[in-house]
Amino acid sequence: MKRRIISALLVLGTAAALTACTSNEDKFVSELKAAGFSNPGEPSTETEKKTKKVGKRTIKSKDKTIEVMVNVKGCELEFAKTSGQSGYWLDELHVNGQEPDWPGYPENLKRDQVEKLLADNSSKPAGFKDCYKP
Repeated sequence: MKRRIISALLVLGTAAALTACTSNEDKFVSELKAAGFSNPGEPSTETEKKTKKVGKRTIKSKDKTIEVMVNVKGCELEFAKTSGQSGYWLDELHVNGQEPDWPGYPENLKRDQVEKLLADNSSKPAGFKDCYKP
């Protein structure tokens, strides 16, 4: 009897965890759509495990990052956010299978702001001109 209860609780806990993860992914896609990105791709989640030594104890933590690809003016942009936190950022620009760095990219931009940033004369990552179609 106890085994059945424990098994049932384990199944419910796993289902709740999967639902929460999916819910956060859906919320992020909705957030991008509200910002004017009409074509977000399928969200994916990456988990990064961290350990930190404090005295004799080791503290373990996990960071879940949700990523969504969006196509703007011919460029594939990968937006990311930390699960459970507000705000998002441009994580990567994908050009010819490469992911060049784009340091200093501002966070939480709406689509029209992204289009202005793509069109202005600020420094862009290597390969940007190959994908950008004004």
